[in-house]
Amino acid sequence: MSLKKCIVLDLDNTLWGGIVGEDGLKGIKLALNGAGADFIAFQQALLNLYNRGVILAVNSRNNYEDAIKVIREHPNMILKEPHFAALRINWSDKVMNLIELAKELNIGLDSMVFLDDDPTNRATVRAMLSEVEVPELPPNSADYAKFLINLPYFPVEALTDEDKMRGNMYVTERLRLEAEKSFDNREEFLKNLGLELQIFVDDSNATARLAQLTEKTNQFNINKNPLSEEEITKLIKQDDYKVIHGRLTDRFGDHGIINLIIIKKQDDVWYLEQLLMSCRVIGRGVEDALLSVIGQMAKSNQVKKLNINFRQTEKNKPAEDFVNKHFKNNLILVDEIAVLPSWITVKYGKV
Repeated sequence: MSLKKCIVLDLDNTLWGGIVGEDGLKGIKLALNGAGADFIAFQQALLNLYNRGVILAVNSRNNYEDAIKVIREHPNMILKEPHFAALRINWSDKVMNLIELAKELNIGLDSMVFLDDDPTNRATVRAMLSEVEVPELPPNSADYAKFLINLPYFPVEALTDEDKMRGNMYVTERLRLEAEKSFDNREEFLKNLGLELQIFVDDSNATARLAQLTEKTNQFNINKNPLSEEEITKLIKQDDYKVIHGRLTDRFGDHGIINLIIIKKQDDVWYLEQLLMSCRVIGRGVEDALLSVIGQMAKSNQVKKLNINFRQTEKNKPAEDFVNKHFKNNLILVDEIAVLPSWITVKYGKV
């Protein structure tokens, strides 16, 4: 059974007892004693998963104003609005809401676990979206927390800093999407973001995250080839290789380590054996910035050409588009590489 990234939660009788539209803020069950304690325990278990990098989202048939008031104001809510990467609180079809949530979060439906107390909702999602995992939530709320803890879909512990940050990363991404709506064009929005890319060369401090990227990254990946920490460390130590990674930040927060580049150096030609980047940052010019960084390094080493080792897969269309945009027959002259996008600042760590 594959690991999952996201828990999508109903609200009434799932995160709290009762129906907020009928019982009101003060009438729902969410307290330190009685049945309300079951839901506090369940929320705490969810918070523990969030702190290990699991994404939380909401899919609830409810009046938005009633439900968001509980999330924002109820004194016993463990999970608050910033813990949720995306919210669908409306009277729309829950299947369509799940599809929209997956699109907004840029994850596959097969990365989701849907928790809902209503057996009809569970059956409908199973029938219409077979990719989504829909466990049978226990009929008794006293069993919710233990049930969640025993689910086999989530890693036992976070392996890297990025794993621990994942839930927060998706929350800050929602802030970026909202901020973009206030700008007339995308370039102005990107300039306002304050994107800063820190580049590290032959730095072995992040090999766990880099190995993870080779395993997980599919969309922007020129040559899917999973590597272990030991294999990456070996390449870092070899004089005829250059291993580059970058960390991206902006005014909303830290994206973490977002790319891996592996270059085989040969005389006046560099071979890009690996070029991959987290799908979270596609479309913000970061990919062009990385190519510009490689070009500047190549120039300083009197390299004339870059050759890219592109291998098409079913999922790497974004990488294919990038290669077709910049390379001709998988080759580009270093002098033809475009300058850095104006809205991205590059700084260097170990070089």
